[in-house]
Amino acid sequence: MANHLHSGAQALPQCDDEYAPEVVPIDTKPANVQAEDAAKLARAVSLVGARLGSLSVNIADTSGTVTEVASDIDREAKAFHELTGSLQQIASTSADAATVAREAVGSAAAVRDGLTDTAASIENALSMAIQDINDMARSSSDVFGEFEAVVGQLKEVYGFSESIQGIATETQMLAINAGIMAAHAGEAGRGFAVVAESVRQLAGQTEQVSRDIISRLQKLSASVDILQKQNRSNADRASAAVERSEAIDEDLRKFHVFGENVASMTSEISGISEPVERANAICGNVLEKVTELDHMAQGNAAKLADTRAKFDQLVAFSEDMILLVEESGIETADTPIIRACVAEAERTARLFEEAVDSGRIAMAQLFDENYRPVEGSDPRQVLTDFTRFTDAVMPQIQEAFLEVDPRVVFCAAVDRNGYLPTHNRKYSQAQSDDPVWNAANCRNRRIFDDRTGLAAGRNTKRFLLQTYRRDMGGGQYQLMKDLSSPIFVKGRHWGGLRVGFATE
Repeated sequence: MANHLHSGAQALPQCDDEYAPEVVPIDTKPANVQAEDAAKLARAVSLVGARLGSLSVNIADTSGTVTEVASDIDREAKAFHELTGSLQQIASTSADAATVAREAVGSAAAVRDGLTDTAASIENALSMAIQDINDMARSSSDVFGEFEAVVGQLKEVYGFSESIQGIATETQMLAINAGIMAAHAGEAGRGFAVVAESVRQLAGQTEQVSRDIISRLQKLSASVDILQKQNRSNADRASAAVERSEAIDEDLRKFHVFGENVASMTSEISGISEPVERANAICGNVLEKVTELDHMAQGNAAKLADTRAKFDQLVAFSEDMILLVEESGIETADTPIIRACVAEAERTARLFEEAVDSGRIAMAQLFDENYRPVEGSDPRQVLTDFTRFTDAVMPQIQEAFLEVDPRVVFCAAVDRNGYLPTHNRKYSQAQSDDPVWNAANCRNRRIFDDRTGLAAGRNTKRFLLQTYRRDMGGGQYQLMKDLSSPIFVKGRHWGGLRVGFATE
């Protein structure tokens, strides 16, 4: 809206024919009437300018408030959105917990059932094993008894073999004696000698058989002794196995107790699962409502942002109207300050051009936009190649301007990016450890790239009069008018001379 308004241009509002005033050619009126009409028009324009100025202040104040509220609501909307995201994560976690609880209940039940089945199988297997062990122990005892009987019988057989050997020995002696007697009998004892020889041979064979039986009985007795020892060892092991089976039976009873504990734990897990499910349902309901509120908050933030944009347009319109009134040639309360600002901006441009011509500073240095941060500064301060130059030449203009009107609060030159290298002395204090104090008292070497600051630095019209809330830090604002006039150096736009003055 403001871009089509040029210096010196005048515009009159359009009216419907029904309400259009009667137009009387001015040149047909007497000179005194024309002068009186001109005076009335001047007073009207001046009054309109004053009212516009007051309206502009109120609009700027309201716009600033709306901006603050919009920023707060925007932050709250973002926080609400983050809260919604957190609730979504909580809901997701709650759903996962419910799923895990359900799975835990299922797993516990499966473990319980499996444990019951396993316990039954183990109990059955152990019962059969214990029965087998007991049978083996009884069998070992029986075998041991049988071996004892066999050993006894072997001893008896061994005794019989020794008796047979004794008989064979006596028969041998008898056969020898019979042979001797047959020899003494001569021819008459020859038949008896044959019998005696047969008896002797039989006795020898009987003795040999008896020895073989005894030898074999000795070997068999040795084997039986070994088997008896092994059987005794087996019987001991069987007894030990019976004792261990009793311990296993005790462990099995403990296993039953463990199974009962698992069943109890399954019941407890089922009890936990129910509140988790309820919490999950509640969390889902809360998330649904919060999501709805989040959409409302985002919508309100968008509407307020749109309202803020409309206020910005209204502020721009009021600024254009003020500019139109000021350029109409009618004197207002701000006219003296405007004239002084335009004049000092032109003077600043001449000083810059003279410094370039004399080689005091190069154009590249004067238009340097390499902003180098001052270490440890808060709020952040920066330096450029022209900071020392403006420190040297600008105080004479800026300090003197504070005397132009009692309402003037500050005067400072800013480049096109809102960088203010050199401020009035009272706003150029050394920074302290308090950022809030620094924001109000250390305003030099800072970039003010807000809407008002950038507009002041980039305005190319003869002057720009804005109304804004000056941020003094710590949530403190000062309602002011901001006047700026462009600074051109050899036809190149450098920035503007910016003047802040009170609204009253």
